[in-house]
Amino acid sequence: MSNQMIKLTQLLGVMALCIMTGACNKNMLDHVPLNQITDETYWQSSEDAVMFATRMYTFMPQDNFVYYEGMSDNGISNDPTTKRFGNSTQDPTISGKEWNYSPMRQAFSFFEHVDQVPGMDVNLKKRLIAEVKFVLAYRYFIMTTLYGDIPFVNSLIKDPNEADLPKTAKSEIIKNVIQWLDEAAADLPQSYTGADLGRATKGAVMALKIRVCLYNEQFSQAATTARELMAMKTYSLYPNYYNFFQKDGDYSAEDIWSFGYTLSVKQNSLRDILGSQALMNGRNILGPTAELVDDYESKNGYYPFTKDPAYKSTDPFGNRDPRLRGTILCPGDIFPYPFFSNINQYDPFNNAGDRIGGDLGSRAGFSWAKNVDRYDYVRSGTNNWKAFRYAEVLLNFAEAQNEISGPSNEVIAVLNQIRTRANMPSVVQTFALNGWAMNQSGLRTFIRHERRIELAGEGLRYFDILRWKLGEQVLQGPIYTVHAPDGIASISTENGHKNKYLKTVVDTRYFNNPKFYVWPIPQSAIDASKGVLVQNPLWK
Repeated sequence: MSNQMIKLTQLLGVMALCIMTGACNKNMLDHVPLNQITDETYWQSSEDAVMFATRMYTFMPQDNFVYYEGMSDNGISNDPTTKRFGNSTQDPTISGKEWNYSPMRQAFSFFEHVDQVPGMDVNLKKRLIAEVKFVLAYRYFIMTTLYGDIPFVNSLIKDPNEADLPKTAKSEIIKNVIQWLDEAAADLPQSYTGADLGRATKGAVMALKIRVCLYNEQFSQAATTARELMAMKTYSLYPNYYNFFQKDGDYSAEDIWSFGYTLSVKQNSLRDILGSQALMNGRNILGPTAELVDDYESKNGYYPFTKDPAYKSTDPFGNRDPRLRGTILCPGDIFPYPFFSNINQYDPFNNAGDRIGGDLGSRAGFSWAKNVDRYDYVRSGTNNWKAFRYAEVLLNFAEAQNEISGPSNEVIAVLNQIRTRANMPSVVQTFALNGWAMNQSGLRTFIRHERRIELAGEGLRYFDILRWKLGEQVLQGPIYTVHAPDGIASISTENGHKNKYLKTVVDTRYFNNPKFYVWPIPQSAIDASKGVLVQNPLWK
């Protein structure tokens, strides 16, 4: 790569602003004339190919992926679209968030044109093709996960009359996804340095394959690939859970692949979406649920936490799994990095900015700490969005292997890595403390809970709910605020302030139909079809 090529995180911002795709007709599988960026005037140098491949990364998960948290029982959102998916009032008119064939069009355009670049290094071309396959595989994975059977575009469509395609079975598309990932892994390095940090590696491709296989109940492939990735010895857990999601953890050994941000080119919007208004100059668009907070164990491993002999009703958030405070601001917490005021206590009962029910206030009495950049003193952030990390690989392996053969020393050892980093008791200690049976069912329940806690705030819980078919259990009924009838001891009652809050309903969810396990195809796409594309059966 040329020494003049700028760092990937900057180039992604430049690509998003400068390389546009023209008049896009998304209703016809995003088929558009490609002359703006694919004619003979473009494909003149290796740098052209690198820039085109780099632009593909804009189709990977970015900061707005966190909105999926608001569609799960982990979060409650003020964003209108997220809220409708969260309380199951969506319909085909608003379901187009992930219905996007532009990545496929761009990928197959790349495959068709890259060979015409004069004098291109063979190894560089193979690597770029592998990077594009990584993105292509992800996009088909996310679309089939949400929509099920969809039209399968596997070549560059040049004739608009050929763009109206019928659906292909999800299982067939997933076979192609796995094949692309296997091909990509063979041609990618294990790591990069310098300007190439942030590009897809062999490990990133393997991490995606593990997730694809797990979500599609191909447990043997998921476990085998996870073992191979762990055996590479390239990745390990970052020592500090909270700091990993700050800039501290960017490109660390736990960060398998992340979408990069910089202050000068492209900042993330996580402060606006997640941040406390009073302490972080955020907007509280998406907040944690009280039910998620209540699901954290005590620091001694008791579950529920109220079973711990050290539990105090006036300090309900103390003596808890340390990941609680690494993820969520609870009433009375001291946040040591206040941005625009001298306020450093999170107080949703009294602080004007965060008061429950206020314009920019908390929905349930909690705010996110995880992923909000503590170093940036403006309404922005420059910490990467960690889309694939080693802790998830460990959890994916544990789940897959337990489904294959039940509890084993291997599975427990992997889970203990995560528990140890969190300063929590071991798996065996926790089971003994709570009187749980160590069998496949019991360990399945434990792994699912551990996933929820470890991955909270990362957008993955929603997909777990869909694949485990838990919607009717966890996404139906009222959502409540914090319940603190005995008062929060750390909140002062001077000057008329209150430290008590009675549980109240802030929203209601209606996951009462199997159709909510799959998204409806956007009505606009069906209307544009000539009768070939039909709505998902449960949504007719």
